[in-house]
Amino acid sequence: MARPRKTTATSTGKIGKENIKERQEQEEKIRLDNKNLKAPSYLQETAKVEFSRVVEEAKKIGILDNLDLSILVIYSNAYAQYLEITQEIENMERSYRYVTEDYKISPLINAQDKVIKQIMSCSSKLGLATTDRLKLIVPKKEESITNKYLRYFDG
Repeated sequence: MARPRKTTATSTGKIGKENIKERQEQEEKIRLDNKNLKAPSYLQETAKVEFSRVVEEAKKIGILDNLDLSILVIYSNAYAQYLEITQEIENMERSYRYVTEDYKISPLINAQDKVIKQIMSCSSKLGLATTDRLKLIVPKKEESITNKYLRYFDG
């Protein structure tokens, strides 16, 4: 089974200057517009706020485009659901918050767990955590301009 192709920024193998240039051109062609990412009207207000927050933060590093819209909608919706479920759990009586009277886990806890898994899955695809962004974009090394023969001279 072949490994998935990496971007030129994340590729560590030797591929040559011509191949690098060609790959960068290909990557630029598939890059889509990210200026029109707007929250769909059917999202709850909390989800719209989170959607807009993520879009604004992602614009700074340019990792989202229009094809990420569906994942971003799922993430935003799950985030809003998480807040609602967490609020309901907090409003429950202390004695029934985590275990019901017949010693089963509350359905709210199960729902919260499922929503958390959905949030984590979508956030890794969107690069919302630092470790996920590091997989998507490798910062370019700053080349220091030094003469390798200067170490042989005194002073």
